[in-house]
Amino acid sequence: MEPTRVRLAEILTSLALAIDIGLGVPMQTVHRTALIAVRLARVAGLDDEDIIATYYLAILRYVGCSTTAHATSRFVDELALGNLLVVTDEEMIPELARVLAAVMPEAQAQAAAQQMGAAFGSDGMAQHHRNHCEAAELIAKRLGLGARVVDGLTHTYERWDGVSTQKLAHGEEISLPMRVVQVAYQVGQDSISRSGVEIAERVRVRAGKQLDPTFSALIAEDPEYFLAGMYDKDLTQDVLDTEPGGPIWLTGDEIDNGLSAIADFGDFKSPHMLGHSRRVAAVAGAAARAASMPASDVAQLGHAALVHDIGRVGVQSSLLSKSGTLTRAEHERIRLHSYLTERIFAASPVLGPLGALGSAHHEKLDGSGYHHGYAAPALSAKARLLAAANAWCALTETRPHRQQMTEAEAASALSAQAKDKLFDRKAVDAVLTAAGQKGSRTRRAAAIALSEREIEVLQHVVREQTNAAIAVTLGISPKTVERHVTHIYDKLGVSTRAGAAIYALENGLS
Repeated sequence: MEPTRVRLAEILTSLALAIDIGLGVPMQTVHRTALIAVRLARVAGLDDEDIIATYYLAILRYVGCSTTAHATSRFVDELALGNLLVVTDEEMIPELARVLAAVMPEAQAQAAAQQMGAAFGSDGMAQHHRNHCEAAELIAKRLGLGARVVDGLTHTYERWDGVSTQKLAHGEEISLPMRVVQVAYQVGQDSISRSGVEIAERVRVRAGKQLDPTFSALIAEDPEYFLAGMYDKDLTQDVLDTEPGGPIWLTGDEIDNGLSAIADFGDFKSPHMLGHSRRVAAVAGAAARAASMPASDVAQLGHAALVHDIGRVGVQSSLLSKSGTLTRAEHERIRLHSYLTERIFAASPVLGPLGALGSAHHEKLDGSGYHHGYAAPALSAKARLLAAANAWCALTETRPHRQQMTEAEAASALSAQAKDKLFDRKAVDAVLTAAGQKGSRTRRAAAIALSEREIEVLQHVVREQTNAAIAVTLGISPKTVERHVTHIYDKLGVSTRAGAAIYALENGLS
């Protein structure tokens, strides 16, 4: 049964698990951070509005991290860098060397770590962090969260001592709720493997440097108070129960907005996947209507399609972008993404059915699909339709190892697979009917007028192509591309590639 309303915190607790996976940190790190942050905010005497902002900031602080995963993966496994978020200044280079030693000789790893450490203070890293922040700000706005949350996300990477990449604020200039969250995240991640005594010491070391000294002192005085009840248990219900200010309920389009935030977080993982989840949702919904499914099934299928690929945040971007043949081990790693989709939502009685349905998007009627390997008798009509819609969208989109098919080619390929009993014939017919009515990419009218050329440039920009590469593709000069990009950013009111990508997604331009 499709719920008529969904609690925002239900969506966010599931998104928090996806953020953990995308960061490469232990599961429920973000959950722990939210619980600790709210306790700390209350002990510190913050007002009700700041406590509410603290809760949402604790969950959304790193929701923009997937926007730069592809770029990071060119140098190192981005899923191995999660511990860098809580290391002290003195630990940065040794930790980088440890990560790099997994892919190169130790001597080379030490030298590479020194180079990467220096890069953390560069203009490139400042832009990297600005991408994270702007994407997070736009997602928070889409979810209807207030200015305290949006403004706090701007200060995600600021430090108390001002030694940060963007240097937007320092000391008490940094958002008050974000200063609480910065301390809480340190404690939340450390608490998984360190004792209370160690946690207190590590917070004291960072006090007055990375962290607010007042909030650090409160934690160091009695860390176990802030960690009580968080060991050896699922914290999902605790996070829901801790939500300050009362539940926020979403209905109608608000539910779509909330689940679209999850879709975009997953799709940002790789440039060639941008907009894929929204497109699958549109095709699956149209196909369900073409198949005369009940309205509740149409809604559930569309919602499951939005979240079906969120598990990709747990796969290295280098694998998702590999142009050559995958090894057996690499293929198995990619196959895990549907399993992760199911597990991310499993703890929620409201969203669990969406995760279960969404995770079936690679199942085949003959049992050769994944991750369950279900055969025809175990696959519902909705699961069969989702698999067909996902296949149609994948075939008509470019992938690193192949070019996109034309609609005619994709229709022929999908029909052949239905004939071979891989996809349900009725589901394929419904998808092809929907695709024929809608076209492969329906462009909605943009809220801000862009020229046709600017739209072309935007579509290349959001897929992380360089100005030089765009110039070659479009047959114009790099300086002309640069002027177009400047005009596009000015018109959209954004300053990063991530911000432009979110605009493109929301306006059907991706």
